[in-house]
Amino acid sequence: MARTKNKKSKGSPPVSGEISSKTPKNESQSKSGSSILKNLMREVKAKTGFTKTVVNPKGELSISDAISKIISPYRDTAQDYESYKRLVMVACAAWNAAILPADKREKMLADMRKAMPDQQSREDFIEVVKELMKRKNRLYPEVNRMIVQFKVTDRGNDLGAFHLS
Repeated sequence: MARTKNKKSKGSPPVSGEISSKTPKNESQSKSGSSILKNLMREVKAKTGFTKTVVNPKGELSISDAISKIISPYRDTAQDYESYKRLVMVACAAWNAAILPADKREKMLADMRKAMPDQQSREDFIEVVKELMKRKNRLYPEVNRMIVQFKVTDRGNDLGAFHLS
């Protein structure tokens, strides 16, 4: 999970998710979590221009672990790789919205609502986002690092063997 320290800016960076293809067992075993993070950091720097990013700073909360905890009540609804990736994407957007000032948060939520295909989808989506925002604020009220990109990797061992970085 790549993130930046929250700075006052004109807008929030978009959350970018990526699904990596299923890796063969021998390749997934050789690819460590640290190499996945190093590759992700290179991608973030190339795409966003951020020069200062934070990856699992010593003594600080792992944002990947925090997102996993925030989505835990919804985890059973994400039965496959694609739905898990979408759940993480929504959680990252909710996390970022939760740390924005109220006016920017409302604009971000309005923009997300517009992306939904119909009224029922918009209502359901916002209900989930607001619940995830509440969970973020309740569980991690002091953490204000913005998530700029994430990656979900299917380790291929069994259903639900996804790695979030």
